[in-house]
Amino acid sequence: MSSKVSIKFREQTDSSPGFHLCEDAFDEFTREGTEEPPVYLQLDGVEVELETLKPGGASVTVKIPRDVARELGLVPPIQA
Repeated sequence: MSSKVSIKFREQTDSSPGFHLCEDAFDEFTREGTEEPPVYLQLDGVEVELETLKPGGASVTVKIPRDVARELGLVPPIQA
């Protein structure tokens, strides 16, 4: 059984990447203090560049079409 709670979802097609923006239901029970729980973004069918960093973690560059970025609210909508 999955603990993912979907916020936004778009299935990958032959011409466009897909995504799943969600939160984990169990993060609510494990968080400390007043900090909000994280969200998770899964991208399917995209180009990525991943570089691990010496102090830990990674730097990730993701190439996504602008319409997907608009749908996720990352760039403003087209003004008519």
